[in-house]
Amino acid sequence: MKSVFILLVLIFTFYASDAQHFAIASDNNKVLYVGVNNTLSISAENCPCSQLIVKTNNGKVTGSNCQYTYNGNQYGIADIILYKKTGNKLKEIGRNTFSVKRIPAPVFRIAGYGGNYQKAKTIILAAQQFVRAEYEDFGFGFDIRCSVDSFYVTIFYGDSIKTKPFFNTSNMLNEPIRAAIAALKNDDIIIFDKIFAKGPDGARELDPLILTIEN
Repeated sequence: MKSVFILLVLIFTFYASDAQHFAIASDNNKVLYVGVNNTLSISAENCPCSQLIVKTNNGKVTGSNCQYTYNGNQYGIADIILYKKTGNKLKEIGRNTFSVKRIPAPVFRIAGYGGNYQKAKTIILAAQQFVRAEYEDFGFGFDIRCSVDSFYVTIFYGDSIKTKPFFNTSNMLNEPIRAAIAALKNDDIIIFDKIFAKGPDGARELDPLILTIEN
């Protein structure tokens, strides 16, 4: 039993002396996103940047001099694995596991309206030629854009039971929709829905926008 204890102590001592401190950090803590360039800052104790090699099991890592960029293939997790290059051999220093997520959905907007049920003024809506999709509380450190491909507009008239539907392609409002918006009166309701937009991570459907006219 004593000999086994001594052997375990020797094994642990060898492992501890061989361990090497390292750091793999992203701008978003432990989260990486598909469709954007995720910045990674990497360093290892007693190892110059020129000897570091970085790999992953989900996507691709590029860069040098301890500054790297991660691009993911699929949602889930990714191991960022750090190696030290010695001659023609690679020795693993360590790895960190990150969550790989989809970019949060952008918000559909027209003029200053978007996100939730709101009251709107005809004069403001009628002055608009375009709609847009904006990323809220996201995008720090990322240069990302999202374009609106198509959407439906339905108007419920407050002084009758009539409704009028429209379809629009692109982010530019077509003439029939602009004419209908210009004629909106108090208590009319305009709904933008079935909104499809395309961002760096592909196409997606956005939440609808419901506006009640209050001039």
